Amino acid sequence: MRKTLVTIAFLALLGTLAVSCQKESFNNEIFMVEEQNAVYKVRYSIDGVTYQLTLVGEEAWRAFLNRMLALAEEGHIVSFRNENASSQIAPSKETITYTTSNHDDAYEWAAKMVNLGYNVTIIYDERTGKYICIAVI
Repeated sequence: MRKTLVTIAFLALLGTLAVSCQKESFNNEIFMVEEQNAVYKVRYSIDGVTYQLTLVGEEAWRAFLNRMLALAEEGHIVSFRNENASSQIAPSKETITYTTSNHDDAYEWAAKMVNLGYNVTIIYDERTGKYICIAVI
């Protein structure tokens, strides 16, 4: 009886060792979520004083553009460019001027020109209520 008990205990021990040596197969997939935010390295000036700023994300970019328009409405001359935007236009001294009385139109035009690589200057004429937007390569 004693030999039988020792044999059973030995077989049980071998069984547990065999199970612990088995390769575990986990079906847990690792998902990585990567948030891609646009990064804007902006050089801007307010009344001739130059600053540099890095903005992360579209919301920050929109807030920056709205702030530039608000400063223009307060009587400041603002200029800005996205240092990360490479110009698709051949370098020249071409100047493009756009005049509008609509805040949203000025915003859209400035955003478009900055993304094309232009340096954009915005002046608000309080007398006429118009934004004078100037883009230069």
